[in-house]
Amino acid sequence: MSTKVWIGKWSGGRMFAGKDGRPVYVLRKMISGRSYTIHLDARSEAEAEAELALFVRDPEGYRTRGEAQKLKNESAVFMDAASVARYLEHMKGKGTTERYAKNVGFYLAGWAAGLAGRDLRTVTLQDLLRELKKHKTARKNRITALKSFCAWLREVEGALTAGEDASISLKIPVARPEKSVREKGYSIETIERVYSAITGWEFSNFNREETRQRTDVQCVRDVLCIHAKTGMHGTEIERLARGEGKVSLVTEPGEIAATVTFIHKSGQVHRQSIDRQTLGAVQRLQARGAAPVDSHVRRVVRRACKAARLPVVRFGELRHSFVTWASECGQEVRTKSGGLPLSAVAAVVGHHSAQTTKRFYENVKVPPMIKIPIKLEHPEDPVVLPVRRTALKLAESA
Repeated sequence: MSTKVWIGKWSGGRMFAGKDGRPVYVLRKMISGRSYTIHLDARSEAEAEAELALFVRDPEGYRTRGEAQKLKNESAVFMDAASVARYLEHMKGKGTTERYAKNVGFYLAGWAAGLAGRDLRTVTLQDLLRELKKHKTARKNRITALKSFCAWLREVEGALTAGEDASISLKIPVARPEKSVREKGYSIETIERVYSAITGWEFSNFNREETRQRTDVQCVRDVLCIHAKTGMHGTEIERLARGEGKVSLVTEPGEIAATVTFIHKSGQVHRQSIDRQTLGAVQRLQARGAAPVDSHVRRVVRRACKAARLPVVRFGELRHSFVTWASECGQEVRTKSGGLPLSAVAAVVGHHSAQTTKRFYENVKVPPMIKIPIKLEHPEDPVVLPVRRTALKLAESA
C-alpha cells in the first residue's frame, strides 16, 4: 500500500511526489460547508493556479482536464450510418418523398465518408470546405443536405449547439438564372423523337429476364407520356403509380377518358382530366406498383437521346414544356355536356378572382382537359383499347 509523501503546499492545497518524481497538486478547499479534495492534472504551479480559478468560479461544475476530456469523448457527435439512418427516418416522418430522401442520403453518405471518426463538435469550417473541394458537382445539394442534417442534430437530437456547428457558416451557392445557362423546356418535336427512340434491346430469344427489361423500358415511355400530356410533377406520378390518389373513368363519350384526383398536404383537392393514352400509361404503372427509379430513367433516356442525336432530355423540365405548349398551341377540351371556364363563372357571380370560384367548385367531377398537339408513338406500345364507359375507381388515397 503506497503512502503519499507530502512535499509542500501551494495556495489551493498541498503537493505530493508522483511516481515520476514530479509534484502532484491536490486542491483542498471548504466551500459552503462542503469539503473538496481534487487531484489536479497540472504540471506546474501556474497551471494549478489556473485550475484553482476555474474551480472557485463553479465548484459544482468543475472538472479536471482529464475528466473533461473523458466526458467530451463520451458525448462525441459522429456522422455515421446510424445517425444518417435516423435522420432519413425523421425526414420520411415529415412527409418527405422516398426519392428526395434517397438523394439526401447519397450526399450525406459522401460527407460521412469524408468526416469518418471526426467529432462534429470539433470540425471547423475549413474542414468542411476542404471536403467540398473533393467533389466537383452538386455543391449546392451537398451543402443543403449537411446543413439540414446538422440542424436536426441541434433542434431535434440536442447533440450539437450552434457554437459547435460549423455547417452554419457554410453558404449555399446562389443559383444562376436558368436561362443564363440554357433555355428551359423542349419543343414538341424533340419529345416526340425521344419517345419514339426509347426502345428495348433487340434479342434473338425472349426469356423472362429480357421480357422484364422491355417492360421496364415501356414504363419509362409511360412516365414520359404522363409528364408531357399533363404537366404533372414527378412526385405526383410516383404517388399515382403507388396507388395513391383516385383515378375514375368518365362515363360520357369524348376525348376525356378519366380523371385523376390528388389531395395535397394542405388539404386542397387537385383534379385533372386525361386522355386514353395517358390513362393506359397510368394503369400500367399502377399494375407495376411503382414508377421506375431515376437512375433507370436517366440511363434509358440518355441512350434514346444519343440514338436520336439530341441533347439529353431532363424529365424535370417537362412540366415547364407542358405549360409552354399549352399557352402556345393548347386547346381546351370539355365533356359533351359542356361547361364554362371558371373565369366566366367568376365574372357572373361577382367573384373578384377565379381562385375564389375554384375554392367553391373544386369538386367538379370532370374538369376541362388541355389538349396538346403531340403524337407520342412507338411500335412497342400496347394497343390503346376504347375505354369502357362505366365509372370506375382504380385507387383511392387514405
